[in-house]
Amino acid sequence: MTKRPRFSVVVPTRNRPETLRHALKTCLDQDFDDYEIIVCDNSDPVAAAEVAAIVEAVNSPRIRHLPSDRPLAMSANWERGLNEARGEYVTVLGDDDGLMPYALRELDRLASRTGAKAIRWQRCIYTWPTIGVEGEANLLILPLFRTVAEVDGRAQIAKVMRFEAGTDSLPMIYCSVIHRDLIEQHRATAGRVFLNIYPDIYSAFGFGYLVGTYVSVSVPMSIAGLSHASNGVATLMKEKQTAVASDFSRLNEAFGYVHHPQVPEKTILGPVHIADSFLHAKDALFPRDEVLVFDRKLFVERCLGAIPDTDPEERERVRQIIRASIADSPELLKWFDDEAPSLPPAPLHTFRPRRFGFDGATLSLDVAPFDIKDVSHAAGLVASLLGIGEKEIPFDVPALVDVYAHVWAEQEKVARAEHEVEQVRRQAASSAADANRQVLALQEVCAQLEHQLGQARHAGSLRYVPKRVLRKMIDLFRKPPTAV
Repeated sequence: MTKRPRFSVVVPTRNRPETLRHALKTCLDQDFDDYEIIVCDNSDPVAAAEVAAIVEAVNSPRIRHLPSDRPLAMSANWERGLNEARGEYVTVLGDDDGLMPYALRELDRLASRTGAKAIRWQRCIYTWPTIGVEGEANLLILPLFRTVAEVDGRAQIAKVMRFEAGTDSLPMIYCSVIHRDLIEQHRATAGRVFLNIYPDIYSAFGFGYLVGTYVSVSVPMSIAGLSHASNGVATLMKEKQTAVASDFSRLNEAFGYVHHPQVPEKTILGPVHIADSFLHAKDALFPRDEVLVFDRKLFVERCLGAIPDTDPEERERVRQIIRASIADSPELLKWFDDEAPSLPPAPLHTFRPRRFGFDGATLSLDVAPFDIKDVSHAAGLVASLLGIGEKEIPFDVPALVDVYAHVWAEQEKVARAEHEVEQVRRQAASSAADANRQVLALQEVCAQLEHQLGQARHAGSLRYVPKRVLRKMIDLFRKPPTAV
């Protein structure tokens, strides 16, 4: 490829050739031509040989295979992929994930139409038959609405840190295409792109802050696959330490990726991933931002509510790990010891819905009856269910929750307007009462003035009686009375 492609799809992989072959198939099944695929192989020797064989068998000029000469931490491998990417826009696809067949075509249209530096989308969820967690296999969850919105990055980060929205509502490179200008801006500011052990979640905060505003699309452009070797499954869905989780921790330690000092070292706690990524982004990109701040008390409460352990001794051990993360704050320590809640064990993260079917926003299916056994077949099923063919997607089908949100927002506007009108009325009534009191006071003053004026007129009428009349009256008083 001699010119810069429109898109780079970076596929980091480690020891999962059995899912990688299907992920690559979804990348090659695009109805769009201007893109490259970068396979950043971080596998051990046996799996690396299988990955090389898969790439060779595919025999596509789009694929660039980049094996590693040593095991890398996940963030280091992702960094390598972004360094090699030549596309105008870049996205990262997991080796058990999949691209929808229309994804790059529609993203190209949206990018041309909006000029956005980041376009984020709602993902489908697919759990492989091999996930290894009871009750979680063969699930497919897909959004059914079609909307496009412009989102303010800083405002959305604030919502995420209040735990009012998920990190995937931000322009996370795992479910977004990011313009290379934004990537270079981050690299110029922080030295590299991925600063902690959670590269996907970190990118949500890093790019969410730098981008200003981004485009958010509800139509799924990719499928997030979860298999037996997924890091998310190992760190959030399994209580006991697994080989995948141990490998993840060992490589992060070897490459110097450590938790932020204000975050407890307990990866199975979901809030830890969020807070650690936010704090690393804040330290590097917006340390003086007084609006985007870390509410440590709220975070500790969330961590306490996320402890899944049922054994009392283990629960207390995790509580002490959480307590150690606030050791620098005497005020928080006192609150923790005196008031911090003791909550019941939290359930492990699950994707299984309470019931299958449509819930007003998403459709949840058990795809085992459809004979869906990998992410490429899941992508084909999703495209069929959504009815998306070769024509441009019309983004005009809001979700029920969005309709409710819009109605609530309008109701709040009406309520605020009515409140303001009532305040104006009260102010007007108060002003009218004041005016009436002032009028009465003036009327009283006027009456007093009129009375004083009357008295003055009366006194004035005596004062100015003609002198000849007065003399006659005096003369009459001086003359003796006439006898009758």
